Amino acid sequence: MNTSDHIERKVLLNVPRSRVWAALTDAEAFGDWFGVALKGQRFVAGQRTQGKITYPGYEHLVWDVLVDRIEPELVFSFRWHPYAVDSDVDYSAG
Repeated sequence: MNTSDHIERKVLLNVPRSRVWAALTDAEAFGDWFGVALKGQRFVAGQRTQGKITYPGYEHLVWDVLVDRIEPELVFSFRWHPYAVDSDVDYSAG
């Protein structure tokens, strides 16, 4: 796909697919890995997931994504506004 509004990455890992899937789609594990407080959160298709960023210097920001699709062990797709760094701006519309 050659569009500027997508990020796609393929990485080959020498572990079972189920292990990678669990690490990416368990919201709490994802949050621990990417520096977002997602304790008690779940990724659900069609719903937003939000949590405070825990990375030093960015703790005042909320990470907000809309989960598009979850197809077990095949597709995990979500949308967010990268560089949403102004806490006074509502980025959810764009």
